Amino acid sequence: MGGAVPRFSWKTSLVVLVVLGLTGWSFYGTEFDLAELFSSTRPMERFVSGMFPPDLSAVTLRQTGTGLMETFQMSFLGALIGAAAAFPLSALATQEPSTVGASRGERLLRAIPYHAARLVINVFRSVPDILRALVFVMAVGLGPFPGTLALAVHSAGILGKLYSETLEAVPDRPVDALRATGAGTLQAFLFGRFPQAVIGLTSLTLYQWECNIRSAAVLGLVGAGGIGQQIIISMNLFDYSKVATLVGATIVAVLVVDGLSTAIRRRLVY
Repeated sequence: MGGAVPRFSWKTSLVVLVVLGLTGWSFYGTEFDLAELFSSTRPMERFVSGMFPPDLSAVTLRQTGTGLMETFQMSFLGALIGAAAAFPLSALATQEPSTVGASRGERLLRAIPYHAARLVINVFRSVPDILRALVFVMAVGLGPFPGTLALAVHSAGILGKLYSETLEAVPDRPVDALRATGAGTLQAFLFGRFPQAVIGLTSLTLYQWECNIRSAAVLGLVGAGGIGQQIIISMNLFDYSKVATLVGATIVAVLVVDGLSTAIRRRLVY
């Protein structure tokens, strides 16, 4: 009548205990306190109330349009350059099934580019956006150019990892079939593995473009152009009504790009 009694698993219990322990440790280390948050709402109320009504003057709207255009250009070019750099890195960083009969030396030669590409991807992903943008600002000066370079490096790191995982997740049978007919490693990748993953890779690239718009706003902290730089300037001048306009425009831009990428993904799938 009753259902089967679930079997006791030491592994599951250990995982639950570890998660609970990490949760408690993180709460303690971050001094997480919701009571303090809700009891300190007065400064936030003053800040939010200062943002209304938004500044809709002709000068502010013109500056907002210029900042949005720069942000759009930075995010798109950063994603495009990042994808172009990520694809060859991800191809090298894709773990291929070991070939039967391959010698130890051949397996070692195949492992070298794999681990080297993984290292480059991890280095690209590990450096914070702000630090990358700051380095490029010092190298080429203020403006959208260093911001675009920072977004391109960031996109290459993120997409390189996601591309490689997507390529590894596709079925190996078409690749094995091509190898059985005498195809080389590059031919098996281009005609067996890549066609199965192309829709997923395109979707990831479009999503990275959306993320770049949000990242471009943060890069304004170090003068890397875009609407983020105008937000920081307005914040420093305590011009909160203008901040509201700039933030609202950024939200609209993200929604537009999200809708565009969703439409493109649907066309690719169907």
